Amino acid sequence: MPSLSTLFKPLTAARENRLYCARYVENHHESLNELFELAHNTHADREHIYAAWVWELYILNNLSRYWPFINSSIQSLMKIENSSMRRAHSKTLWHFLKNKTNQNSLTKTQKEGVISICLDWIITEDKAAPLNFCIRTLLLFKKEFPEIQTHLSDLLLHSNRKFPVGIYPVIRSVFKN
Repeated sequence: MPSLSTLFKPLTAARENRLYCARYVENHHESLNELFELAHNTHADREHIYAAWVWELYILNNLSRYWPFINSSIQSLMKIENSSMRRAHSKTLWHFLKNKTNQNSLTKTQKEGVISICLDWIITEDKAAPLNFCIRTLLLFKKEFPEIQTHLSDLLLHSNRKFPVGIYPVIRSVFKN
């Protein structure tokens, strides 16, 4: 069986290629840990970015697949700096957590880890998609952690930071009501 890095090399970023790799992992469960390691690697080489995209498709196809990896993922995500990888991971987290059962099943420590990742990425990220997904994820926890509203106000309104135009709709959703 080839390594996933070898499998990724000749493929393009086209969705059908990424879907092919996600199906490959589904059919070769022994490659799942390698996919996780590649997708959560901080080096952000081509195979790591590609793996993050495949990880996203693999998890979104069946959100329960995320459970065995949730703790390791939370620990690893704080160190990821590549915007393409952040987009894939923030989207995966948001889809996983918008399911109330998944959200309510997290421990307080796990929730605080997710909140910390999202706040950090809002501070350091310039691309619209990861910012959108992070803000949306934080909004899921707003009732349980009311201090999120204060953090978002400080980051989105009271900083001198310029945000991409694409996140203005989600910013408005933070402050409605």
